[in-house]
Amino acid sequence: MKNFIIIFLFISSFQLSTSIEEEILINYNIRNNNNDDLQELENYETEVDPNDHVNIELWNKLNEEDMKQMPEINDYSNEIIAQEWLKWYLRIAERYSQINILLEWNYDTNITEENQKVITAQSLITAPFSRLVLPIAKKFNEYMKYSKNDDLKRIFGRLASSIFSNNDDDVRKTSELYGQLGDLYSTTKVCELNDDKKCYTLAPYLERLMQIEKDYDRLIWAWKGWHDESGNKIRPVYLSYIDLLTKDAKENAYDDLVEYWIQDYEMGNVTEFEGIIDQILKDTMPLYEQLHAYVRGRLCSMYQNRFNCSGPIPAHILGTFLIF
Repeated sequence: MKNFIIIFLFISSFQLSTSIEEEILINYNIRNNNNDDLQELENYETEVDPNDHVNIELWNKLNEEDMKQMPEINDYSNEIIAQEWLKWYLRIAERYSQINILLEWNYDTNITEENQKVITAQSLITAPFSRLVLPIAKKFNEYMKYSKNDDLKRIFGRLASSIFSNNDDDVRKTSELYGQLGDLYSTTKVCELNDDKKCYTLAPYLERLMQIEKDYDRLIWAWKGWHDESGNKIRPVYLSYIDLLTKDAKENAYDDLVEYWIQDYEMGNVTEFEGIIDQILKDTMPLYEQLHAYVRGRLCSMYQNRFNCSGPIPAHILGTFLIF
């Protein structure tokens, strides 16, 4: 069960694209609230229209100046002060969020070392802001978690659950390792058995092949070839990446990285989360077993005498690479 939880969280960590800060920005922008102060906050316009073209140099300079103008805090239990602080926070966080989205898009659509270096440089620019605001958010949360204002309670609860690194070298290394993982995943190639000059990346060729190819041996070639080529390269990079994230999690009062990942689901602590997942698996297992048996039977008819029709379904004939 523990291994399943870790694999589940590992996959989710790569599929979830919305950060805590981005979620807070989205929630604040779409929520209708009758509280006058919160309504004013929702209608607050930043100095830079978020619909304008992202000017990275300008927005970083504006954020640098705004960080020096943080509102004075003399009472962390005062909700008016908390809302004023959020105005200041959101103005800066919104710019950083859009800069990061742009840089990630540039990298995803053009995977180059230069684009990765730009992302790493930006992560170092953003790091001081995280180091400044997260300890303050935690102090506010000590009082806001008892607030009758559900919006403030949730927003500060989410902010306070974030993690950050106090070490620029770790920030740089984490960004570089994440870039290496993306690079290896996207650029690993599988070559034809009889022609090592014909090689294919995961997207678009191999992914499409897995969807439409019916030849059993051809599917083995694609699935096993890509996993063999990428797995041995990705493993040491991923382990180093996880070590750094675990270090950050522990420095921010989490027992380990799993505990940090699990809190994002808002389903209780580790034990409670595992209990919920375990119960879901038990509840869905009868249906899953029937579906599995049906799919296996159809595949056995298609690929006669190629695999044990009473055992697991071979991963390479299920049409996807996201099975380990």
